[in-house]
Amino acid sequence: MNATRLSFPLPSLQTTLTLIAIVLAATAQYAHTFLQANLAARVLFAIALVIWLGAIMTSRVALDTWLDATQPPVTSPRRPSLGFAVAAVALALVTFFTSKENTFTLDNLAPWLLSIAVFLYAFWEREKSWPDWQAWLRQRIEQARAAFRDGWRVSSRVVALTFIILIGVFFYFHNLDGVPGEMDSDHAEKILDVNDVVNGGLRPIFFERNTGREPLEFYLIAALVQFGGQPLDHMALKLVTATMGLLVIPGVYFLARELFDEQTAGIAAALVAIGKWPVTIARMGLRFPFTPVFIAPLLYFLFRALKYQRRNDFLMTGLFLGAGLYGYNAFRIAPVLVAVFLLIWLFVGRRMDRVELRRFITNSILVFAFALIIFAPLLRYSVDHPGEFWYRVLTRLSSEERTLEGNPIQTFARNELNAALMFNWRGDEAWPNSIPGDPALDYVSGGLFLLGVVYALYRLARYRERAYAFILIGLLIMLLPSALSLAFPNENPSNARAGGAIPFVFLIAALPIAWLAREIKQSAPSVASGVAVLVLFAAIAGVNYVRYFRDFDQNYRLSSWNSSEVARVIKNFAESVGDYGNAYIMLYAHWVDTRNVAINMGRIGWDQTLPNIEAVLVGAPRGTENRLFVLNPNDTGALARLEELMPNGQMRVFQSRTPGKNFILWYVPGTIAPDTPLTSK
Repeated sequence: MNATRLSFPLPSLQTTLTLIAIVLAATAQYAHTFLQANLAARVLFAIALVIWLGAIMTSRVALDTWLDATQPPVTSPRRPSLGFAVAAVALALVTFFTSKENTFTLDNLAPWLLSIAVFLYAFWEREKSWPDWQAWLRQRIEQARAAFRDGWRVSSRVVALTFIILIGVFFYFHNLDGVPGEMDSDHAEKILDVNDVVNGGLRPIFFERNTGREPLEFYLIAALVQFGGQPLDHMALKLVTATMGLLVIPGVYFLARELFDEQTAGIAAALVAIGKWPVTIARMGLRFPFTPVFIAPLLYFLFRALKYQRRNDFLMTGLFLGAGLYGYNAFRIAPVLVAVFLLIWLFVGRRMDRVELRRFITNSILVFAFALIIFAPLLRYSVDHPGEFWYRVLTRLSSEERTLEGNPIQTFARNELNAALMFNWRGDEAWPNSIPGDPALDYVSGGLFLLGVVYALYRLARYRERAYAFILIGLLIMLLPSALSLAFPNENPSNARAGGAIPFVFLIAALPIAWLAREIKQSAPSVASGVAVLVLFAAIAGVNYVRYFRDFDQNYRLSSWNSSEVARVIKNFAESVGDYGNAYIMLYAHWVDTRNVAINMGRIGWDQTLPNIEAVLVGAPRGTENRLFVLNPNDTGALARLEELMPNGQMRVFQSRTPGKNFILWYVPGTIAPDTPLTSK
């Protein structure tokens, strides 16, 4: 009887070298991040890069870059409607002149929305006639009937993207109420602004509180509260921003697919779904993810516009360019990004004849014209109140708030270098955005990113593939909102302000995995490449889960004040033996934000704070009502004064779940005896 011998093809030399390079790069990143073995990390990085270069230079495998391969199709563009174009401009002017009070009203909302629709109608190229649309609709109806009759057939591409998004749902929404656990002062400002919309009837175009903010997040939260029944609290903020972060995943997928292929797109999207950097800024409840959520589709349509030279893609680029300016101030660099990309394409793209050149310039102008029409309400505010509109930018870029130290050019050069090192070497120092100093990428993705940069530089230098030039230049531009912090260089790098770089960073990190999968396919069954990719992603997901849901959570709780626990104690007191009018928080420097205590109690505006004990003695007669005082444990002066003035009081120490966050309760009984523990959970 002859035994059957199973044989497995050996991996190619390039596959082996690539796996070694990835392991060494990840080990180097781990050695630096967790062991502070910087010399060993540098040596391992250098060896990994040399091995990686050896693999890619000796292999015939290369990733397809459709930006270079695709030629613009021949089109018969529809002539713009001059009358509708003039009408759109007129409506935009009406919007501008009726927005002088920094308030959205029917007088400016109606012409604003109408100007956007009319502008689109004036310039949109209709690729199908009405009979063509009717035939298309009939075809889709027949396909739907067949699907109901014979069963739905879903492509592997849809299944893969759905699976990636579901993984993202887990990372972006898992235990969202618990991580991050507490609000900081920025959250209080946001909730007060939303409360002005929901309960105060205000409709600002630009929210001026806390040095000024763009309006989109506030109106989305207000809609969630008013129409979704969500209480106005920290969770309301986080639900909106986590949703924005989740939307970055398909945005990066379609962007990467436009530049490379389905596999690279899926890998890049999956990295965004599990990456601790995008997850952290999306779950915070602040406006940070509003930059990447608009940058990704902006780039998608911009690259389509460059490839196919279709006016509709230029218009969609302008749409997302204008809309993104209502999200987060870091997006204000996006017009520079678009302008630079258009200029690069003009000078290094394929040669255009006079007609094509005129069409390209006209369409490029339409991008900014459409964005300006969408920006009209905010434009009016920026003209009327330039100091408020540009305050946050100017205080970081100039000596508006703090004198610039040293040569600004040298400071900027150091900032740009530090921003570029944020992914592998030293990251954001702000504890709400990161574990202080922790690189923006985990140690596996960080190693992949460095290999991806080398691959992009090699393909650009060796084969002049323009896609890599756009990716690398775009990355540097989207780091500028962080790097331009000349007055406060200690705030750079910033995970929040550099958020617009997320699509570029994770696309670069995806390149080595995509290349490895393609290389494996050359010498092994196709399932082998899938297994290799899944193993890598399992490792990356595990690393990011632990780093965010354990390490970041612990550091965040240690750094933030436990306003929710203070609120719970006061609420228990008010609903059992006292009332909210007889509960007080003694003010103490750099302690809990009492506005957050009020928000956590569901009583926005509650302000029972005392600078000293004497301030409460004019209240209810002593001995008739129960009173509760909450003190910082270091406020020994206030505690001594309480013991002197209210000797019948009872001191309790609230044991916080977070070490170092205990606080003191001084309970003064009146004629009502307590029957409910104040510290009950």
